[in-house]
Amino acid sequence: MPSAEITFTEFGPAGEPASAARVVAKVGVCSAGPKNTVYAFDVPSPVAKALGEGPLTEATAQAVRVSRQRTLAVPIEASIPGVLGPLTQSGPGPALLLAGAPTDTAAVRVRITKSGPQGVGRFRVSISGTAAGAQVVPRFGTELVIPSRKAAEVTGTRDLSRLAYATPAVVRGDKDLGASGLYGAGGLLDGKGIEAKIHGAEMTCVLEAPKDGAALLAQLANAFGSCVFSLDVGARLVWTSKAIGKAATIELLGGSALGALGLVVGVKQGEAGDLDGATLDLQEGTGEAQSIKFDDPPADPAAVVAVLGKANNVAASLVAPASKVRLASKTIGEASSLAILGGSAIELLGLPKATAKGREADHKIPGVGVTILFPAAAFVKDTEYAFVCNAPGFAIEAVIEAIDKLVHVKADFRLLHVVGELADAAETRALAEALDTKIAELEALKRPIVAILGAPLGEADEALAEAFEGFVSRRVCVCARGAWLRGGTLQGSLLRSQSWAAAYKAAAVRFSSDLGNHDDGPLKEVDALPVDEGLATVKLRAARFTVMDTSGGNVYFARGLTMADERSRYRDLNVARVMIEAYLAAQPVLDNEINNDPPLNEDGALETNTAGAIDRAVTNALSGALMPDHASAVRARVVRTDNIFETNLLRARMTVVPRGQIYGVSAELGPGLLTDNEEEGG
Repeated sequence: MPSAEITFTEFGPAGEPASAARVVAKVGVCSAGPKNTVYAFDVPSPVAKALGEGPLTEATAQAVRVSRQRTLAVPIEASIPGVLGPLTQSGPGPALLLAGAPTDTAAVRVRITKSGPQGVGRFRVSISGTAAGAQVVPRFGTELVIPSRKAAEVTGTRDLSRLAYATPAVVRGDKDLGASGLYGAGGLLDGKGIEAKIHGAEMTCVLEAPKDGAALLAQLANAFGSCVFSLDVGARLVWTSKAIGKAATIELLGGSALGALGLVVGVKQGEAGDLDGATLDLQEGTGEAQSIKFDDPPADPAAVVAVLGKANNVAASLVAPASKVRLASKTIGEASSLAILGGSAIELLGLPKATAKGREADHKIPGVGVTILFPAAAFVKDTEYAFVCNAPGFAIEAVIEAIDKLVHVKADFRLLHVVGELADAAETRALAEALDTKIAELEALKRPIVAILGAPLGEADEALAEAFEGFVSRRVCVCARGAWLRGGTLQGSLLRSQSWAAAYKAAAVRFSSDLGNHDDGPLKEVDALPVDEGLATVKLRAARFTVMDTSGGNVYFARGLTMADERSRYRDLNVARVMIEAYLAAQPVLDNEINNDPPLNEDGALETNTAGAIDRAVTNALSGALMPDHASAVRARVVRTDNIFETNLLRARMTVVPRGQIYGVSAELGPGLLTDNEEEGG
């Protein structure tokens, strides 16, 4: 599809920058989210859920919070795993072990705050800093108990004492067995018999002159061994089956002793409980699924625990004071697992249908992906451990693929922020060159943008300046050095590339404002600056890097620069951004002239009124986009001398006069008298 061609050029006086639409697209590594998926965030709260942990997560959440602007984020492949630095220990006690690959960069400290072994000792962790005057000191989190190695366990929510349990069959007599004449030889009970069925089995008993009530109970218990006999407070006989539940029955068939004992022919049956015949299905570890059935009705919570404890490699217990059941694997540590699969008893026991995992004596540090392993030993108060986490790395190709995806989905943005730094200055230059080439391709597609990237924080200033010597691009802004910036989802300050602050400030303020504009206020999110450009031996601003300095105790950007030649009008990032907005404003107006048939003069040049109309249309578009906030003046003028009849080409020249940019301030101050004839600034 043919469209108007606009060429970036340089003319007119230097002026103040203008920022394109304040939407920044960030690309970088994170622990969650499909790669090369474009996310849009208007508030910081959903960022961590979508992106997990990592530099992209933190930079995105920080930018949305500070700029209050929509921020795009594209996760890219982490082709280089995160690296743990060596562990150092200051003080006595056992050594810690570390596991996992870092997801972000941080200086980690672990301080023992209470002496003791697992489950007794306490500790705090720091992954960030907090400002203490001009310094940054470790910011330690909440005090935690040193964890113990644990088995997988599941605890129910039901009070088992409130369940209905199975009851025995009970027969009660109505005669006072303490009356005289019942006992001894010739007594009413001597030689008398009882015929009964106990749980369906026929049994008989002939009493042999019991001398008293105790002897009577003993003879009955001997004859009917599956039952228990006693006398109530009224000395009446209580005949109880040992078995419980509906299967327990006592049927009195007859016999000469029934009348004297106050018994009558009939059947008594036990009552069923809630758990009778119920099942619980579970799986411990990698073993086969087990089904625990309450074939023998439990009489109380202790009996329930006894049945559940028959499961292979599973311990059952009651949790006081509410008599809730707890099931635990007998395997301890991360190899331990216990799954509650189902069964008819699951609701009665209040057990969740879920899988529990055991754990080692470890603590996963939020935000960095690393786990601390505490050995079984006594830790000593005030001992401190320290190590460094280095975030995963990425390839230049992954950044280019992310840009292609942004273009493919027609994402609307003006700035690209590459979150994360490459290994050294040489690789950083290679990334800058690749971005310059890619953005040139985007300009051919009418998608001009500017890229912001950071140089490695550990690289020497001299090496950076040398590596970028000879590299020229109005499309790329390279930020050097680091700054202690407040976190995105993490608390405290972390040492980050100054590119993070450049990107969020570019989104937060007027797009025509220089990153170093003091009128916008200091960089409040910066708690400390390791290297002040004003005090640095190597002046990286002179090498076209964007860096921070201090003024009046506050931190500012020294200036927002692209890597354009120092003599270029595009050297100021804000000028480059204003020109992009001018480009985008003029493009649709000039596109309207494609295949148009304007009237011409006799010499083939564009007719004057038509040329003026085009001038006004383009100028109005530029003025609407830039005036008065982002430019001092705009003008568009069609070339009136071209023979369009022969060339079929309409040419125009557009000029944007940026707002004035003040690099320094000079004023005279002295004592004297105020006189009427003094002129201001005279």
